[in-house]
Amino acid sequence: MKIIQHLAVLTCAAAAIAAAQQPAKPSRLLLTSPPQLVDCAPVMQSPCMSAAVTPGDAEGKPAPVTLPAASQLAGAFTLQSASGEAKPFYASAGSGPDAGQHTNVVLMLVDISGSMNQPMSGGSTRFQSLKSAIAQFLAGMQEGSDRVAIVPFESHNVVSTIRSAVFTTHRADVLAQLNALPAPGPKNNTALYQAVFSGVDSMKGELASLQHEGATLAELQPHLIVMTDGKNEVAPGDDPQLLNGDLGLQQAVAQVQTSNLDTIGIGFGDKNDIDAGALQKLTKRFFYAADANQLLAALHVSRSAVSHSIQITWPLSEANRVALMGRDQIWTPSMQLEDGSVLTGDPLRLIVPATNAPAYDRAASPQELEALIATHPPANSGWSSVLVHLLLYLGASAILLILWFWVPRLIWGEQYSSSVPDRSRRWSSDRSGVTSASGVQVRSTSNLPAGFTPELESASPLQRSAAQTTQVLPRSEASRTRLTFDQN
Repeated sequence: MKIIQHLAVLTCAAAAIAAAQQPAKPSRLLLTSPPQLVDCAPVMQSPCMSAAVTPGDAEGKPAPVTLPAASQLAGAFTLQSASGEAKPFYASAGSGPDAGQHTNVVLMLVDISGSMNQPMSGGSTRFQSLKSAIAQFLAGMQEGSDRVAIVPFESHNVVSTIRSAVFTTHRADVLAQLNALPAPGPKNNTALYQAVFSGVDSMKGELASLQHEGATLAELQPHLIVMTDGKNEVAPGDDPQLLNGDLGLQQAVAQVQTSNLDTIGIGFGDKNDIDAGALQKLTKRFFYAADANQLLAALHVSRSAVSHSIQITWPLSEANRVALMGRDQIWTPSMQLEDGSVLTGDPLRLIVPATNAPAYDRAASPQELEALIATHPPANSGWSSVLVHLLLYLGASAILLILWFWVPRLIWGEQYSSSVPDRSRRWSSDRSGVTSASGVQVRSTSNLPAGFTPELESASPLQRSAAQTTQVLPRSEASRTRLTFDQN
């Protein structure tokens, strides 16, 4: 009887593993990297937008599909917004003969709380069974390509331990990290919320480092795997300011949702001790494993978390970045498969500042520029381009001439007034005794009043004698100078 029961249990376990490994049918598009604003200059002055998606099933889990040829991949996508429809000029699922093979970036968070010391069937503890399953999973690691890090967490030194995770591409180094995991301590609690929150930060840092080295998001498959046998527990004596309670759960969930990372939760051990509700909120996919075999099956499923991460780039209708100000870009992607079915994803939203022009997230790659030239050749070419530049040159020249000749006369008018002829002389008369129309008599030298007759040039100037003195009157009188002649 016991033999039959054992066979039934093994059969159920095998069926569960087979069901877990069976690929699901795709029904929608899932976002694998957030939208970005792309600078497509010098080919196009209008900004472009880019995002990465992957086919998934109805439950939000990635599902494998057969993609069209690389040259036809962009034509399978359509993007719809309130302003109209757009077709991507570039789409790529990676390079190489198998476009689905990308670099897996995996961060494993292993619970080492005191409850992980509880024994399981077979005589090993939960912690020992978990290490055994992870070691078997690492046997399929792509040496030199996949980047894996394993870090423990409990309720002490949580943030510093997770943020110091070391990602390596060598299986031996990852196994060394696995074997170096400290044994669960009896006073260790489970800072689950803080572990997930800090794990997302660590993954972001690693992805940013890889992009700095030249990798693109379309070539990377990030997976954050959290393995625990309990629920979030924080007590006095643990790290201060650990996320806890409903508010801590909300903060951790918001961190996961805004990151767009593939987070996987695995509850290991007794189902009654596991907070499945919290793990389902904290992760995009949740698995329950009662033993090491089911845990290994869950890890294998998580390996192919993204069957095809497809990067698509399309042009926006706005003429420049300034025109985007205050106008969030919301586009709904759809993809037509070879069998005629259409997969539609959630709207891709790019939040734009309301008071200034948005900054570009990145510049278009050479491959994107080549595809843009092939599908959207420059509209202004030939004589039209020459005419536009000529008009701009003439307009600039006219402005310079105005500034050169008119502005100085406007500012320093007195210096330029001497060059203007005296208009009054044109209407004057040399005739004596002529009165102008205004009633002002114009006189010549022949009819000057008495005492105003000019001296002849030949006459000698008036000489001053030594007897003549200059007297200065006191201030009480009018201030003037008088010449006094000696009457003698």
